[in-house]
Amino acid sequence: MLELPPSTLRAWHRRYGLTLSAPQAGAHRRYDSADVHALLRMKHLIDQGFSTGTAASRAFHPGRGADVELLLDAVTRLDTDRSIAVLEAQLSAEGVVATWDRLCRPALDALGGPDHCIDLVHVLAWAITVALHRVPAPVGTGAAILLACADGDRHTLPLEALRAALAENGRSALLLGASIPEGALRDAVRRTHPAAVVVWSSQPAKPPRLRGKARLVLAGPGWPARGKRAERPESLGDAVALLTARE
Repeated sequence: MLELPPSTLRAWHRRYGLTLSAPQAGAHRRYDSADVHALLRMKHLIDQGFSTGTAASRAFHPGRGADVELLLDAVTRLDTDRSIAVLEAQLSAEGVVATWDRLCRPALDALGGPDHCIDLVHVLAWAITVALHRVPAPVGTGAAILLACADGDRHTLPLEALRAALAENGRSALLLGASIPEGALRDAVRRTHPAAVVVWSSQPAKPPRLRGKARLVLAGPGWPARGKRAERPESLGDAVALLTARE
C-alpha cells in the first residue's frame, strides 16, 4: 500500500521523530491503521511538492482538512482502494460519528458544488459504503433497529453511517434500503418487531403511519417541522445517542 522501502521509513523516524499511536517495545516498530493513514498522508504531501519535514509535521500533527484533502485526491484519481484505506484508517482512529462529520460529509460537500462532479460523488459514496460495511455487526443484542428511506428517496448513505455507528455502540440494525413504500415498511415492522424504526428523507415527505407502538424516528431534512409521535435527531451523533440510550 505504501510502496516505501524499510530504509526510507527508518530514515523518516530518525530524522523527523514520527510518533506512532501505540507504545513501542523491542527493535521492531508496529504500525496500526492510524499510523498507516498518517504515512499515506505524508507520502501524498511529498508527492505534491512539500518538503519531507513539512509533510511529516502535517501528517502526524494534522490540522483540520488534511484528511479531506487526502481522500479527495484519491477519489479524483478514481482510486477506490486508496479511498477506502483512508476511510478505514480514520474509522479505526476516530470512530464512525467523527469520521462521518469530519471526513465524509466535508468530502461529499466539496464534490457537490457548482461543477456537479457526479462521477466522483459515486466513487466517494461507494468507498464510504464499503468502509462502513466493514464495521462488524454486533451479535445477540436483542431487538434490532429498522432503517429505511422514505418512499421516493434513494439517499441510503446516511443510513449506512447510522447502521455502522449503532454497530460500533453494540446495537444491531436492519437496513431495508432506498425508497421503501409505506406498506412495505409496515410489513417489515410486523415481521421484525424492531426496537425502533428510523425513516430517512432528504426531500419533502409525509411521516409514515405505523401500526402498533413502534418507536418512530424521522431523520433527514425532508420532514415537516411538527409531528405528534416521532422523534427527530438533528445529526448522526444525536441519532446514535437517542437510539442507544437506556429506556
